[in-house]
Amino acid sequence: MTQPYNGMRKGISLVEMIIAVILFATLAAIGIKYYKNFFNTELTAKKARVAALLDQGSQMSNAYDAYIVQVGTIANLDVNLTELDDHNVSILTRLPVAIDGMATGLADGTGAWELNKSTGIVGTSGIALQYKLDMNATGRSVTSDDEQYCAIINHEFNASIEYNASNATVFPTNATTAYRNYGPVFCWNNGTHLTLFIVKP
Repeated sequence: MTQPYNGMRKGISLVEMIIAVILFATLAAIGIKYYKNFFNTELTAKKARVAALLDQGSQMSNAYDAYIVQVGTIANLDVNLTELDDHNVSILTRLPVAIDGMATGLADGTGAWELNKSTGIVGTSGIALQYKLDMNATGRSVTSDDEQYCAIINHEFNASIEYNASNATVFPTNATTAYRNYGPVFCWNNGTHLTLFIVKP
């Protein structure tokens, strides 16, 4: 004799379990797809900012060369390179501004192009144009996207450098070593900031 159905059962059926597994797998696949798209979008945006920074660097380097030809000395060229857009010199109409997301543009020069007259790089003039990467104005005290920007810069000139640099220890801490490894354009850890250098011969 069959027992009457009382509206309760123990466990789930095989069909219900298969449906649940399929749903979870579908949701996981969708999540992975959107995460990958988000990451690629972020990396693409960072590459675009680096491209803009390197374009600025090329303009600044050319302006510096024109200034040397025109004036003959860098005696009056200050650390913030303000002479390059002086109306009496007429080389640049204005100096490039800090790129959003790469630096803060603070009054201390962080986030703007600077002249470094004492690089200590053997075999060069000892002069470089520099740009300090510091999105959060924290220097090296906090790991941030600055590392990835630095890795992208170095990857542009050395394909063996990975994009996903997670801390400053992967970057050279000696400018001469970085110059020998990467050439005249590189990003390195100067102890306080990850810094793009464009070394002048």
